[in-house]
Amino acid sequence: MQVDEMNESIYRLIKLPDLVTLLNALLGFTAILMMVQSPSNAWHASILIILAVIADGLDGAIARSMEYGVLGENLDSLADVISFGLAPAVIAYAILAPQYHNLICVVGGAFLACGILRLARFNAISAMDGFVGLPITTSGLSVALYVLVFYNVGWQFFSHGLLAAMSILAILMISRVYYPKIKNMKYLGLAAVLMIIVVLLFYLGNTTGVRVAAGASLVVIGLYLLSPLFKIGN
Repeated sequence: MQVDEMNESIYRLIKLPDLVTLLNALLGFTAILMMVQSPSNAWHASILIILAVIADGLDGAIARSMEYGVLGENLDSLADVISFGLAPAVIAYAILAPQYHNLICVVGGAFLACGILRLARFNAISAMDGFVGLPITTSGLSVALYVLVFYNVGWQFFSHGLLAAMSILAILMISRVYYPKIKNMKYLGLAAVLMIIVVLLFYLGNTTGVRVAAGASLVVIGLYLLSPLFKIGN
């Protein structure tokens, strides 16, 4: 940032993509507040994370179509920590703490810490055509979708699976595994449509539909997790 920009009013530095990024952060913050109120809000909080993912995609698309703001990259990382690092960890903690308090503190803390490290590495060393380590957005979305599919289905399966999934995602975020940037519009379009369907079905009260659509989204996420092996997404 130049000296003249540092002396500029922050209101003049804010661009349209930055406002969408702030929406991302506020959606994550609202998800956290809902889980503080009651663990029974897990579904609604997970939907808010999906909406944050959509906002995260929109701010990037808008930024590419217009002038990049000086706040953009740092603001985006801060918002991602809230919505895709802290919020999923809080959701998991609120649900699992009564039975697995110590364990979920460790797993949730590791998930958040690895997400922060992942973003710090991305800001310092960015691969032009992909990502080193699983993106935090993908990790946060995976937790939200898992909750939508399996919450209140079977406690033992759900709780053990969530702990295992978050542990694996944390490791992948700080790993040196190379994940491609998805350029194939079919994959991007499918992922976007599925997320929108999940949100619409939730607000229409179609519980079964939400689980099915979220499950289909998890399959797409699973393909991306395996993409380093099969070069999916190019």
